[in-house]
Amino acid sequence: MRKVKIGLSALFMLILVGILGAMASAEEFTPTSTNPAPGINVGDVDNFGNKATHKTHGNFQNNTNSCANCHSTHNGENEFLLMKSGEYDLCMSCHDGTMGFYNVKVGSGAGTFNDSHESSSMHNVDSGLQVGSAPGAWKNTSTGELECSSCHNPHGSANDRLLNETVLGKTFAYNVTGKMGSSHGPSFSKTTAIPVGQQAIKLVLKEDPAFVEINALTGTGLKITKSMGPDGARDRMNYSNFCSVCHDNYLASRTAKKPNLDNGGKEEGVYTHTTNSHKGGRNCASCHYAHGTDITTLTDSSGRTIADLQQTKENGGLGFDEATAKSYMKNISSNSSLKKFTNMSVCFSCHAGEGESLGGPDAAGKNASGAPDTPLYMYTAPDGSQPGWDGVTNWKSATYDPAFAEELQHIIEQYEHRYGN
Repeated sequence: MRKVKIGLSALFMLILVGILGAMASAEEFTPTSTNPAPGINVGDVDNFGNKATHKTHGNFQNNTNSCANCHSTHNGENEFLLMKSGEYDLCMSCHDGTMGFYNVKVGSGAGTFNDSHESSSMHNVDSGLQVGSAPGAWKNTSTGELECSSCHNPHGSANDRLLNETVLGKTFAYNVTGKMGSSHGPSFSKTTAIPVGQQAIKLVLKEDPAFVEINALTGTGLKITKSMGPDGARDRMNYSNFCSVCHDNYLASRTAKKPNLDNGGKEEGVYTHTTNSHKGGRNCASCHYAHGTDITTLTDSSGRTIADLQQTKENGGLGFDEATAKSYMKNISSNSSLKKFTNMSVCFSCHAGEGESLGGPDAAGKNASGAPDTPLYMYTAPDGSQPGWDGVTNWKSATYDPAFAEELQHIIEQYEHRYGN
């Protein structure tokens, strides 16, 4: 009997040593560009030959454990062997804030998936909506269900943020060519189609200041970023092309005289706000979020959120309390329509008068040609650079009337204060 007791004691000690050893090993783990978390094991060279460009949903080495994060080999909940019964539930098992970053339920460059606040509207990817029921759908008659994968490829994409390289089986992306135009800068037009496998939508991605410690640990590998929107002229135009595969009747120039969907398209000659241009206020990303909006993400024409409005005037706010800020920002039209700006501030952000925005055709603070632009477009890059510009002319000093320089500089400073450098 005593020998048995000794044997059990020895076994217990071995187990204890093993546990402590595992804990010590976990504590000593050091993230690297090819293994940002235990068992991830990713390649550090992407399909373009760029080094240290880890993508969470792809570019894995053959010793990765990441497949099992989404799939179960023998106990899947559906025919795709997913760990959850539905696509939305699977995606939200990480992107509901569980990871701490890329939480789609809080405001980001794509907006928010959260209907718990006032003035909310969004792409309802968990409601069984048919893709063909999209507003502005004319040629789009798809009966497929709107899901996360309608826009994103969970296994990787050449485009930033896993944006699909084809939508509804259709290619949408083109290269562009530019030439000098008005004081807005170069004028770009579509040329050749971009083959699948090549990047067509590049976003301005900045390291998220909320995750400085994680970004510092991973060297040049995994980085938690914030999207500031499409980068250059080609990216803005292809972003609108991307949206228009579903919302096809909305992609047009102002004078295109598109079909009137209110009477079944029988009438030609309906005018629309330009959406197919790279210029300010004239592409989908200028006015709308991709995921959705609510009262926490809506802004006024000066780009202030309810959080900004509650700041002191010295810090760029108006000193409002929360109730006053929400009352000011509340969307009172029938639908907030995934807008970045509340109510008609979406118009004022380009076309309002002095002191409200960058001005418009009849505004005192208009630019030299009298053409409007939005702060969101002009400062996609918070360091003040203009993506897509040819580098010959400085947007800040050459485009606008000198009398408007002081307000313009104030907008730049507020944007940089909000998003960092």
